[in-house]
Amino acid sequence: MKLFYFELIGLICFFISGLFFIVAGIRSGDYLSTIGSIVWTCACVLWLFPVLSRRNSEW
Repeated sequence: MKLFYFELIGLICFFISGLFFIVAGIRSGDYLSTIGSIVWTCACVLWLFPVLSRRNSEW
């Protein structure tokens, strides 16, 4: 398995954990945690773009 796939799977797991933290923050009423989780999840999405753009060069 290429290194690209390990990086992609790890990044997707970071994104999913961000979604879980958003839900946990909303359920507990902790707005700071919710905002931090939204920023984390958005950063994971932004990080995903360069990783996917490198896909063609690594195949």
